[in-house]
Amino acid sequence: MRLTELQQQFQQRVLTRQGLIGPELIGSSEPDFDARLGAYVEGYRSRLVEALGASYPALKATLGEEGFGQRMRDYIEATPSQHYSVRYYGAGVSERMAGADDQGDRARGRVLADLARWEWMLAEVFDAPDDDSLGVEALGAVPPEAWASVTFQFRACVRQIDMHSNAVDFWRASKDLCAAPGAFETAPPARWLLWRRGLSTLFRSVDQSEAMALDGARAGLSFGALCAALAVCVEETQVAMRAASLLRGWLSEELIASFTLPDAPR
Repeated sequence: MRLTELQQQFQQRVLTRQGLIGPELIGSSEPDFDARLGAYVEGYRSRLVEALGASYPALKATLGEEGFGQRMRDYIEATPSQHYSVRYYGAGVSERMAGADDQGDRARGRVLADLARWEWMLAEVFDAPDDDSLGVEALGAVPPEAWASVTFQFRACVRQIDMHSNAVDFWRASKDLCAAPGAFETAPPARWLLWRRGLSTLFRSVDQSEAMALDGARAGLSFGALCAALAVCVEETQVAMRAASLLRGWLSEELIASFTLPDAPR
């Protein structure tokens, strides 16, 4: 048997627990052969559990060492790795948490799924490409008559997520930022904004009007169209002030990368 074939069979055994590699290896007839081969099979899974623990420290703290290990081993058996980098391996953990049997405890399943989504998005924000933020002084170049047509481009690190439980409190508790919640609880959807400033990952909740404006702005709506959209949930006399306040806040928080005027990219 060629070396490449032997390597492929060994990989198959490690990844799937299948493959007749034993007879081809020296010492395959020894009584401890299966145990020695199993060290590689189980070692691979143990390393993946460790990597998932690094990606989901709050989920691990919430489930406990043993509970997390079992959940992640179930995930590993059901989810073959499709990436060269282990960093991206845990992308499906939140779906796995949502579909897991939590003894009929719907709230617990919801919290665990939300917590996994939250941690994965925090990692996405941190890993996003570096880019510069737009300074408020740059908008001084916009003529008053052109403001209705201005569109904004947001930085690569900006994300939004809807949470349906008290998962963020469990995340805070894992960081010793608050006491651990007394129960797993579902809740009406709440929108959170996440971004990065330097090496610091930041987040805050947003209200309905800001969530609507952020969705529109990130989708390419002009400033005038954003004002029209805000009129749905803000008093007409307050629309201009609310739109200006949101824009000023986004700029100060370093969310915006650039703006565009018709036929004049900036």
